[in-house]
Amino acid sequence: MIVDNSHVFLQFSELGVHLKSESSQEIELISWDKIKKKELALMSKLKIERHQVDHLTIEILHSDFLLIPQEYDTKLYRIGFLEKALGQEALNGKEIHDQPVQWIESNLAFLIPSDWKDFASSLFPLAKVHYRHILGELLAEKNQVKSKNSTQLHLYIQGKFAFMSLFYQGKLQLANVFVHQSTLELAFYLHSIRDSFDILLTRETVNIHSYGAESDATIQSLAQYNILI
Repeated sequence: MIVDNSHVFLQFSELGVHLKSESSQEIELISWDKIKKKELALMSKLKIERHQVDHLTIEILHSDFLLIPQEYDTKLYRIGFLEKALGQEALNGKEIHDQPVQWIESNLAFLIPSDWKDFASSLFPLAKVHYRHILGELLAEKNQVKSKNSTQLHLYIQGKFAFMSLFYQGKLQLANVFVHQSTLELAFYLHSIRDSFDILLTRETVNIHSYGAESDATIQSLAQYNILI
């Protein structure tokens, strides 16, 4: 949760609405089944009246996305690409948004459930709503590749979500999210990437960031599984 004058920032995931604290690394999660009951509490935390919000930014933490090279991304083919990658039923009850990542000449197409959008609109009826995906924000950072032929795994952990991108010899090979229930599950997935691309999981090859105490604990626990980051 970030409030800047008339601009509000929130995160949505299948778990619910994530409220980031400005003063700490703590995150409060309000699950979707309780959101209506806690809507008044949410407005109280935001400390702003509905009519005062001009801009609302919603950052999506979700696995329904596809990174498409811009030369192949057309309205004619985008739906077909998404259905092939995510399943024919994946688009039901959801709307497609896109986020360009110009430096790798690709677009991140991602899905947002319509009921999430309805809730966002009901929160601040007068606000202009902007949706973005957290992986798109991470990929937009041009410093991901240290050198032209470098190999680098970028990892961002927030709660049970691990968003990652892998540049192997300077070329993007992986842009994915792994939803884990334990550090062991995450370690197993990271070691599968290590084996597939024959890379070492060390501080030199892995660039890792996290948000929240739970995520920090996960990172610290990875060392026991020979992931020295």
